[in-house]
Amino acid sequence: MDIRQRVERLLSRMHDTPQYPTQGKVLFVDLENRSSQSSYLPKDVVSTFLAGRGGNMFLLYNLLQEDKDALDPEVPLIFGTGILTSNMPAGTRGNVTSRSPESHAILDSNAGDYFPTFLKRNGYDHLVLFGRNPQWTLLNIQQDKLEFIDATPYLGMDNLELTETIQRDFDCTEQKDMAMARITSAGENQVLCSGIMGGIKAIWARGGAGAKMGSLNLKAVMIQGKLPTFELSKEFKVQNKDIGKKILSTSVIQNALKTVGTPFLYKPSRVLGAMGTKNNQETTWHDTLDADNFDPYRPGMSRCYQCPVRCRADNDMLPGGKGGWGASALSGIAGNASYDKQQSELDHHKQRTYNGIKDDGVFDKYDKGEGPEYIIVGKFGPNIGIKSPEQVLRLNNILNDLALDASSAGASIAWAMELYQRGIIDQSDTGGLDLTWGNYPVVEQLLFMTVKREGFGNVIADSARAVENGHYPEAALQYRMAVKGLFQSDPHDSRILKAFALGLAVATRGMDHLRNRVTLEINARINDDAKFKTELYGGVVAPEPNGYQGKEYAVRRCEDTYAVGDSIGMCRFNTKLFNSPSLPDLTDFSDHLNEMTGLGLDVESLYESGRSITGLERMLNFRLGLRGKDDTLPPRWFDEPINVGPFKGEKIDRDEFEAMKSRFYSITGLNAEGTPALDWHHKLSSLATGYAIRVNLSEAMPGAPEQALIIDEPINNISQLRQALLRKLPEASEQLSNDTINIAIDGDMVLSGEQTTPVPNGSEVTLVPIIGGG
Repeated sequence: MDIRQRVERLLSRMHDTPQYPTQGKVLFVDLENRSSQSSYLPKDVVSTFLAGRGGNMFLLYNLLQEDKDALDPEVPLIFGTGILTSNMPAGTRGNVTSRSPESHAILDSNAGDYFPTFLKRNGYDHLVLFGRNPQWTLLNIQQDKLEFIDATPYLGMDNLELTETIQRDFDCTEQKDMAMARITSAGENQVLCSGIMGGIKAIWARGGAGAKMGSLNLKAVMIQGKLPTFELSKEFKVQNKDIGKKILSTSVIQNALKTVGTPFLYKPSRVLGAMGTKNNQETTWHDTLDADNFDPYRPGMSRCYQCPVRCRADNDMLPGGKGGWGASALSGIAGNASYDKQQSELDHHKQRTYNGIKDDGVFDKYDKGEGPEYIIVGKFGPNIGIKSPEQVLRLNNILNDLALDASSAGASIAWAMELYQRGIIDQSDTGGLDLTWGNYPVVEQLLFMTVKREGFGNVIADSARAVENGHYPEAALQYRMAVKGLFQSDPHDSRILKAFALGLAVATRGMDHLRNRVTLEINARINDDAKFKTELYGGVVAPEPNGYQGKEYAVRRCEDTYAVGDSIGMCRFNTKLFNSPSLPDLTDFSDHLNEMTGLGLDVESLYESGRSITGLERMLNFRLGLRGKDDTLPPRWFDEPINVGPFKGEKIDRDEFEAMKSRFYSITGLNAEGTPALDWHHKLSSLATGYAIRVNLSEAMPGAPEQALIIDEPINNISQLRQALLRKLPEASEQLSNDTINIAIDGDMVLSGEQTTPVPNGSEVTLVPIIGGG
């Protein structure tokens, strides 16, 4: 069944009219045929999976052909907005979802700025793109009007040039009467660590979204016209004010995010000895990258659509550029330097010294921009051996123009540098590039080579798949800091922080902290209050950051909360648990959702929605070949202890980790392969595809620890069932292909007519070995 047949099958289960007053359409766009259809998700689907990330997963589950390569145009690319996107303070976000060309797992990335708001306000909750027209395309959406425009004139343009050209050609201004999701030359060249830009800085980065969009010959999706308004009730506006006050009154917002942005996290990580340095060979770095060292070049803060926080730092290193915003803002705040409170008094009083990247008075467009975030400070600072804030700022601006995922690009370069350090590769492999730590000119050059896949840039472009694609020997995998084929997203080294480590291992999109990171594990006041910590996470959690007991409860609670946040459109930094116990939580979200939709969602049902979303993601990953063994960590963290800081000697104990992971599976409702156990799997399948049968196996088989499994791909007869079983459990193909196995449906043995015998929805099928004798 091809993608168009799958779309038609899904449309038959959807609705022609909204199922609640503010529901947006699902717009299906066939780029090859330049056609579109739209419909609305059923109410029970929204009540379970919400919209945004959860709705995207429902759509992908129905449309994905797992035997297709990620870059096949029959594998869809899906944009989704949250139920409350654009109508709640800090509710600016949307997700992009597909199969990842970079990792071995699902692709799912979250971003804000203005595109999700424009998509939602123009009447769309989800945009499903598939097919590839031979002509590069710019899709222009103006409410119900779609226009397929020849994008050939824009090929080769990166973010800054493309934005300027589009604004001129279409007489529009981004963030005013236009929003755009676009790829750069990196996406055109299917660089696996390329993202989709949603603004000057906003990016759907993780998993190779830019490469996937490029595989569709789609340069940009532009939503044009004055932003439509929503009429909000008086009660909803009151709730909005309460949420806004709750956000702005939180200490971390007041003292850090509004003043310097996320780089405030660098100092506590450095002091703790948990800062990934030189590809995680070391765990601390110079104080030259503490947030106050960026003060001289920070003229102010930018924001996503009507966000009250404005956490996105601007930067300006040009002559005459302004700076000083947030100067000394963190001085005296002990929480910013946990485990060494004297660090809170450290203020570098750095002066503005930049005179061009070569110190020759020559400046260019990369000396001004937006950012950096903490991730770029870490990934393009200590992790590659750079200690100059000016160099980090410039690399940040280059990454924003080229649309490279800072996490994967930085990690890929760090991996290459360690291989170079160890002699596993040399200049004959790098094309003469000197990959010593901290070699700034080579790093800058390499970024431009990467987007064009030139020379050694082709190796960096293949990201964590460099061994698989023949660039490095197998021995290089020992030093690859990745899980499920995705490089670690954040700069934290988690050998100390066991909850962080568990979260990175079980995260559904790969080694990514934004799925479930328990940031508050380094908050001493919470760790010292056992009763409060138990209430916070719904279970007893060890107070020590390096303790293993109960960390599964903390990760589970964060995972549920963040999945709901992504599905309603809430920014992670303004969501309870990510940086503060005082930010808006599921109680606030429940009140807002019910006022907006009337769906009657209480707090417990929202927690269950979070679990259901990640459960469906795990079912998708199972279809892509992932198993329980893939919920793991890089070898380095098990084998090598850290050698600095108050937790010197820490590493991950393998037995303790496996026990912690097993407990996480148990409280989540997963089997030993990390996928929903049978009854829950059956329930999710029935809702996701409208079809579920239980198959009892005749013997123990790899991939099926319960000696049974659920088939949720609608099938017409037993012959199709046998093929579905082989697709579901390829590792058991020899046993399943055994011609001595008969099949019973609801207790009735089928002895003939397998091609005509139906397998009704809800059936219980049993594989029965033929008994020979005489």
